[in-house]
Amino acid sequence: MLSRRNLLMVSIGANVLLLGYFKYAGFVIHTFNSMFGVTLSVPAASFPLGISFYTIYQIMFLVDCYEGLVDNYNSLDYLVFAGLFPYVTMGPIVRWKQVVPQLTSPDAHRVSADNLAAGLFVFVIGLFKKVVLADTFFRWADAGFSYNHPLSLAGSWMAALAFSCQLYFDFSGYTDMAIGAALMLNLKLPQNFDAPFRSQSITDFWRRWHITLTNFITTYLYTPLIRAMGKLTFSKAMIATFLAMLIAGLWHGANWTFILFGALHGVALVVNQCWKRTKWLMPTAVAWVVTFAFVVISLVVFRANSVGQATQIVSSMFTLRGGLCSYEPWMGIDRVDQVIGIGWMLFGGAILFWAPSSMKLQRTFKPSWAHVALTLALAIVAFVYLNGVVSRSFVYRDF
Repeated sequence: MLSRRNLLMVSIGANVLLLGYFKYAGFVIHTFNSMFGVTLSVPAASFPLGISFYTIYQIMFLVDCYEGLVDNYNSLDYLVFAGLFPYVTMGPIVRWKQVVPQLTSPDAHRVSADNLAAGLFVFVIGLFKKVVLADTFFRWADAGFSYNHPLSLAGSWMAALAFSCQLYFDFSGYTDMAIGAALMLNLKLPQNFDAPFRSQSITDFWRRWHITLTNFITTYLYTPLIRAMGKLTFSKAMIATFLAMLIAGLWHGANWTFILFGALHGVALVVNQCWKRTKWLMPTAVAWVVTFAFVVISLVVFRANSVGQATQIVSSMFTLRGGLCSYEPWMGIDRVDQVIGIGWMLFGGAILFWAPSSMKLQRTFKPSWAHVALTLALAIVAFVYLNGVVSRSFVYRDF
């Protein structure tokens, strides 16, 4: 007879093994083949949509049950929690206590005009972010990362900045749409982004970027690692921080670039904590520049097809090996699209650094004619783009 703890370990292990088979088996076998010169076959298995996210939901549910944080659950409640359509494929990552009690509340099945209005407003903001801003940045980022020659200094930064903005508007746009759709059903989901590119430290960045993933890493990776190490010391905390980020990097995909991305952020968080212990204050502007530059460089690693490509682009960002400025990577983009795209990218940059975040807009939303006009304007532009260009799939759909 298994004890409760052993049953928990077996259940978590089963979920992790299932994820590992579909997501990492090919990567492990390819790596083994290249290291030892063998030719083991790679299992052919279709990648279930959203497996990374609903595996996380199942692990959280199991741990919360073990900790006594889940009460009065049944199979139907669990299926709704694990498979709720707004967040099941890409988040935000939610815990049982954040969703299921709302499903059983007296107001769950009542039509709320306020929730419908606020949900539609947030949903349209997310739609605009995705199809107008993210997909515009995508064309420039993809042209840069697909270029088969060394990028120039300006070109490498252009590609890196374009992808950073694409990723933010793509994923935060989806999150807004998920939150808005859920709110129209009287479900309040946690926010996932809070103007992350305004952060002045890497710790602050992870408090603002993919907030629900940060909470998962802290609660379900970092904390168990700390407990396993016994008496807490600063050194042990830093080791746990690095390992947790390394695992988070690997969770994103079966590629050495994701492992390197997690390692970079693990090291950066450790350096940040060590710096705080010195009590040396960095000027605000310098702190922002250092943080922003590091995030952009790390996202080059995240986007690159290989560590070699990432190394090549990052080296171009700090050398003149490809020249100072080159127009060639973007020659495939129509001139009219270039002019319009530059306009939208400047508009997106203004949103990143000066506009209120979706979190704040939702928190302060009150039905008004001004909000009606803004919602209609954003929706019209978004639908024009949906009908006029080929829309790209969401970036996080692949994870």
